[in-house]
Amino acid sequence: MNSPLVYIVILNYRNYTDTIECVHSVEAVNYHNYRIIIVDNGSDNESEEILRRKFHKHVFIQTGENRGYAAGNNAGIEYALNAGADYVLILNNDTRVEPDFLEKLVDYAESNPDVGVLGPKIVTGSGDLDISCARRRPLLPDYFWRVGPGRWLLPENRWIKRHYYKGEYDFQEARDVDIISGSCMLIRCKLLRETGLLDENTFLFLEEFILHEKVRKTGFSTVIVPSSRIVHKGHSSIGKKNYGVIGESLRSLNYYLCHYREFGRVAVYFALASVAIKGGVEALSMFLRDRTRT
Repeated sequence: MNSPLVYIVILNYRNYTDTIECVHSVEAVNYHNYRIIIVDNGSDNESEEILRRKFHKHVFIQTGENRGYAAGNNAGIEYALNAGADYVLILNNDTRVEPDFLEKLVDYAESNPDVGVLGPKIVTGSGDLDISCARRRPLLPDYFWRVGPGRWLLPENRWIKRHYYKGEYDFQEARDVDIISGSCMLIRCKLLRETGLLDENTFLFLEEFILHEKVRKTGFSTVIVPSSRIVHKGHSSIGKKNYGVIGESLRSLNYYLCHYREFGRVAVYFALASVAIKGGVEALSMFLRDRTRT
């Protein structure tokens, strides 16, 4: 019996060194019926030349401009669907996979046909659990206690713990979750044909939250399979104080809440308040530090 065909979509923007490391790790997997699609999102450096030359046996797609996470990955997803894929794996280029990670995801999916989206256990470069690999669908209080001012008032409040399944899931056995990390998602093509491609109205953030809202309307579920494991270096191209990134995250949040959730702008106000408070505290801290030096 033939194994299901999996197309692996790896999106590159400028950072071809991470992409090379990621592709090499995928090439070492022990699952054989897969194809790799490298999508370059209009890099303005030598990425295309280097990646085409190094990985000429794989599919290469050039979008021509930086279209963001959803649109960039959609270029690869569309190719995979047209090529007859059974599953599409979206994989961030700043990851390294273990040799058996794909086999374990596919085996679980094949044994559980009601599962539409699967994710591995994700660890950081130091081996710690990446808590974003399993999250709950946020409720309105989340946007005060987890995203808004409440996170500064009580940093370890129960809403933060609830969101990341802290204290109730040890990532030892497979289980249903709401949202998995967009850094590695195995998606059943039957589900994609039902829901459509990723929503391209966001550029960089909350795509997996939007995917969850689409999955909720189907008969499929989302599962973490901890026996499958990858390493995620994480946000290598995003600076901690990149205010353009902060603005983009707020735009994505606004779109997600206003188009996919019932409480809309109320939650956005909580998030904006959090950013304003944090920015004010940082500015005051810098001012006092400068005053002390003079």
